[in-house]
Amino acid sequence: MKKYIKFVSALGVLGALVSSCGYVGNHPNENAPTDTPAKGEITVAVDESFQNILDAEKYAFEQGYKYTKINVVYKPETEAINMMLNDKARLVVVARELTEKEKKVFEDDRTVYRSYKFAGDALALITNKANTDTLITVKDVEAIMKGKIKKWSEFGKGGANQEVVLVFDNSNSSNLTFLMDKFGIGKKDKVPFFAMKSNKEVIEYVKSHKNAIGVIGTNWISDGDDPASLGFIKDINVMSVTDKANPTKEDYYQPFGYNLALKKYPLTRVIKCILKESHMGLGTGFINYMCMDQGQLIVLKGGLLPLTRPIQIRTVKIGE
Repeated sequence: MKKYIKFVSALGVLGALVSSCGYVGNHPNENAPTDTPAKGEITVAVDESFQNILDAEKYAFEQGYKYTKINVVYKPETEAINMMLNDKARLVVVARELTEKEKKVFEDDRTVYRSYKFAGDALALITNKANTDTLITVKDVEAIMKGKIKKWSEFGKGGANQEVVLVFDNSNSSNLTFLMDKFGIGKKDKVPFFAMKSNKEVIEYVKSHKNAIGVIGTNWISDGDDPASLGFIKDINVMSVTDKANPTKEDYYQPFGYNLALKKYPLTRVIKCILKESHMGLGTGFINYMCMDQGQLIVLKGGLLPLTRPIQIRTVKIGE
């Protein structure tokens, strides 16, 4: 509680400082910013893979700061970044840093480039409930991405002789980009995949196609208190993944908080907040909230890995 009070006080001080900068003498400066860290309205562009966690952060922040409004727009990663570069969004939440070409926009606008690590996330591989093959190696994922494995029987334990249908949320998806970068695949036309329009549509597709492997952001299925998340995970299988060459059953892990924290799940990534704000405004206030205690508790509750606050991992033996 003491830390929360200090944070509110800090926002109040920052708000007063920024508000005072909006006047020259006794006359208002028409070009002065109208928002402060605790007041105003901004647009935030977010990679659609992170919708659930950002919905929770936005709701909690606006409940705590009644004079704020965060308009969140969910887009494929590249579109989200372009919104910020074209000043249609103040902040983006994505899974990569900007390129040097993209960063030059900040330099041209005389705005300091600011990027913050927010949460540890992972890619979840999901299959139809009727599919009994729930173990896969990173090497097999690479082979599927490169078209070297085409049928379930080529890697599954007694898998069906059906073709593997690899499903992503979008052709410009950060999920697709992550795996392409990981496996050194330069062009999308080299990857045999089927594109939907959202992570939710990937889940729905997998639910009705026994031969599909869906690739989604973990936060869509990792919140044990969210009815939607529980509904999704009830109707699909989440594959266990290993990067071991000759794995035993114990070497496979699922993409949930404990395994992310211990760095056992191999398909992990970092969610980043990138801010294009030349003053101490609402974008700064929202990032501060997400990266401080309350925001990181939301990350932990959502089944992801907090990156700006320490977490404790305890081993408990049941029955002793």
